[in-house]
Amino acid sequence: MNRKVLGKIEKPSVEEYRRDDKKRRIYLVPLFVSPRGSLRQDYQNKLKKYWKQVEARISDLEEKIGKVKKIYCEMVDKSGKEGEEIVKRMDEILWKVVKNFLDKGANIVGVEDSVLLQEHFDLTRCLSLNLKSTRVAGFIANFFSQNLKERDRYISSSINKDLKQGEVGIVFIREDNFVEFARDIEVFRIFPPALDELRHFFQK
Repeated sequence: MNRKVLGKIEKPSVEEYRRDDKKRRIYLVPLFVSPRGSLRQDYQNKLKKYWKQVEARISDLEEKIGKVKKIYCEMVDKSGKEGEEIVKRMDEILWKVVKNFLDKGANIVGVEDSVLLQEHFDLTRCLSLNLKSTRVAGFIANFFSQNLKERDRYISSSINKDLKQGEVGIVFIREDNFVEFARDIEVFRIFPPALDELRHFFQK
């Protein structure tokens, strides 16, 4: 006797995705960069493995759904060549990934507010100090958290306004973000196996 499979959800075919070519779509990638100074070899290896898997996953999505036209990256407040220079300075591995999309015709679009971003850098420097006052440290930590939320609201607004019908964008942003996309934007979250390895590394 043949058994019926109950509750099975069939994935949309490639043709179904391409027929609906007026949709706005986002490939969402958790952002990890190499820390300044000395870099532990085991972390470096995990990072390279992660980005390699991200590229493979995005390549598969581009074949099935659509090519990346817009590149949105946290910490980037300028578009075009200026934005490219920011990514270059930010991280070598990330730049190689981004350069691959640029070579295929995509463009970098600045999504950060310059004032909020400068506040973030200043707060980060403050948090790195060995503060003696718990009250001051708590005040800065609260300000830092509020700044993250304000930045993410700005990033959300920037992307929602810039991404046009039928376009595919890729977003590089930290995993614990507060970004909210418009309801008509279809989001594909990129969680390759190596992501868990990075999470475990930081937990330790």
